[in-house]
Amino acid sequence: MIRQMWRKVAHAGRLDLPLTAECAVRCALAFALSGAHILGGLSPFAIGFVASAGGAVTIIASFVGAAAGYLAFGSVVWAVKYIAVAIIISTVAVVFRDTEVFRSAWFMPLCLWFVTLCIGLVTAASGGWSFGAATLMVTDSVVAGGCAYFYRLALSTWAGRLKFEQSTEVTHTISVLITIATLLIALAGLKLFGVVSIGRSAAVLVVLLAAYKGGSGFGSACGVAVGLAMDAALGDGPFFSAAYAAAGLVSGIFARRGKLAFTLSFILASASASVMAMRSPAMPPTLFEVFVASVIFMLIPASAMSRVGALLPENARGNGVQKAREYTKSHVDGASRAFRDLYESVNAATETIEGEESISCVFDRAADAVCRKCKRSAECWTAGYQSTRDVMNHVTPVLQERGMVEVADFPDYFADECDRLQSFAGAVNSEHRLFLQRKQLKNRLRAGQVAAFSQYSDLSEVLTEIGTELGGAVSFEPELENRLKKYFLSNSLEPDVAVFRDRGGRLRAEVSGVNVGALRREPAYLDKLSAVLDTRLYAAEDMAMPDRLLLLEAEPLAATVGIAYLKKRGQDVSGDKGAYFKTEDGVLHVILSDGMGSGESAARCSADAVRILERFLRSGIAPETAVRMLNNMLLLRNEGDTVCATIDLICVNLFSGEVRTLKYGASPTYIKCGANLRLVRGTSMAAGLCVSPDDAPDKTETTLRAGSVALIVSDGVTQSGDEWLMEKLQAYSGGAPCDFAREIVGEAAKLSGFCDDTTAIVIELNERE
Repeated sequence: MIRQMWRKVAHAGRLDLPLTAECAVRCALAFALSGAHILGGLSPFAIGFVASAGGAVTIIASFVGAAAGYLAFGSVVWAVKYIAVAIIISTVAVVFRDTEVFRSAWFMPLCLWFVTLCIGLVTAASGGWSFGAATLMVTDSVVAGGCAYFYRLALSTWAGRLKFEQSTEVTHTISVLITIATLLIALAGLKLFGVVSIGRSAAVLVVLLAAYKGGSGFGSACGVAVGLAMDAALGDGPFFSAAYAAAGLVSGIFARRGKLAFTLSFILASASASVMAMRSPAMPPTLFEVFVASVIFMLIPASAMSRVGALLPENARGNGVQKAREYTKSHVDGASRAFRDLYESVNAATETIEGEESISCVFDRAADAVCRKCKRSAECWTAGYQSTRDVMNHVTPVLQERGMVEVADFPDYFADECDRLQSFAGAVNSEHRLFLQRKQLKNRLRAGQVAAFSQYSDLSEVLTEIGTELGGAVSFEPELENRLKKYFLSNSLEPDVAVFRDRGGRLRAEVSGVNVGALRREPAYLDKLSAVLDTRLYAAEDMAMPDRLLLLEAEPLAATVGIAYLKKRGQDVSGDKGAYFKTEDGVLHVILSDGMGSGESAARCSADAVRILERFLRSGIAPETAVRMLNNMLLLRNEGDTVCATIDLICVNLFSGEVRTLKYGASPTYIKCGANLRLVRGTSMAAGLCVSPDDAPDKTETTLRAGSVALIVSDGVTQSGDEWLMEKLQAYSGGAPCDFAREIVGEAAKLSGFCDDTTAIVIELNERE
């Protein structure tokens, strides 16, 4: 077997200096690990190191170091057992090295465990069976396999010659820590002046570095790991693990208060823990070892300390999420600017197009059709051009007013001189009709173009809003999130938790996982969670996702909405459509739309308008942008026939009481706040008729308080005036918005004789109970 491996070395050709250095280090480490003894004679660390080697050359180097160490640190009979295991496991590594199974991180550890157990059975059989001997045999094989696994992970990045299963940063750090702890076992027996252990002093220094750069958590964990290794080497109870862990835990608290304060706290914590074990023979040397390690720690320069910190896993949350959001925001902002530039470019191009056709072309086209073959054509349109033009200017106002001209409209002198005036007047009327048709078509085409181009501007605004939200409008709440996680853990629940504030500052908590069902069944769970987050919460129902619970900060204001309508006499359906809903940012949206005309066509138009507008608002699009996009959409649908609908939108922020009303051709909105009654009117036309630059909706902002009432009505309610309506609203005391809405539409229908669709929506604001 040795000869086969040497052939592989010779096949490698010339000397590889990095590989040579690696082999030298591996040989030295294997030699040192063979001197690490635990539990009165077990030394499984060196064979674990041999099993962790990946290449043929490194296997030879590790084997040579381990074999030499076993012969140097023990008797020949004791060494033969481990050397035999090393030979067998080296052979397994060479045979299976090029197979896929060898690349598994568990293959060599399992093989080493099995080989060590088999060799242990042979040696145990020769020495007699006992419970203690069986326990040591099993421990020897398990520790050997475990060391092979962790050594391989600890050295997996070395030279990159053989790739194993990828480990996380924490796993790799723990593997390195185990490797260091086992090396320290080998050094624990080396003492200065017969008192101070070099291995234990180095162990204290490792705990110092871990606590100073990693904090209390990593410092105490490192203290336990290194302390257990020292306890195993001494074989006198868990003294070092307790002392090192306590020192790492306490001193980690002072890690950010300077090196001196940190070191003093470590010394005091170690001394306090050592006093509790006064009878232990390890107590007096421990105080000297802590002092020596502390002096060395104080002498380490800051540059070397920074490199040590880079080896530890990062405790704080990284900037990856924030940078990813910034990266996405930059792309969204870029797309927004691109659409804005596209809109401005196209809009500028359409403004430079030649102006509208002049009405003078009507007379020119009529002259081309009638006067061209006339013998007096040159006299009228060349020599007497100005006189003929004066005649045309004379009849132009008549043509524009009546839409046609007659022979009697022309001056008498012109009628006496023109032999074809009857034909000319008919041609002018015909060309005028064509002129009006072209003008209407051109205006409709221009309106469609403007509506289409405006979509680019609207899309730019939507992307800008998304970019703003990505850029920091949403803020994380790590402290509240940790508080909620601890509450769930204390109740034996482990769901995924996220707590943050949306762009409006509203607290949101999203809980997901298999434990959500059990959480919902818990009595008064909302009150308990509200107490944990110190914020009143309510659950947003989401039946589509039963394993997800969305908790939202409860609004201080509550809204009650009542809707009532009556259809026009003789119609099966009402052309009015109303809807209301609350978005997750705590804003109540109430929409009322009146489609053009009545009956089925008006109902379809208003229903489409409300449905589209609701989708825009629920997706988070700003109300101003949403209604403008709806207007442009209806403009684009006006190709074959005119399609329009009034839009009355009121948005109530239930946190602040701020109210925004947006109108396209809608009736007034009536707002009662205390004894004051305010009317909100608009001057814009219905959506689908407004063309840029006059396409902005009527917008009004105000603030309401608890006890306020807002009333939205369609034009059918106010056909007979609104004095009676304002009197009823002033007399309304609140508490029954649905009954009040029915009362309003009933009275309006009686006054108008059911000649139009009537709809009323009543909104009451009250403090949340």
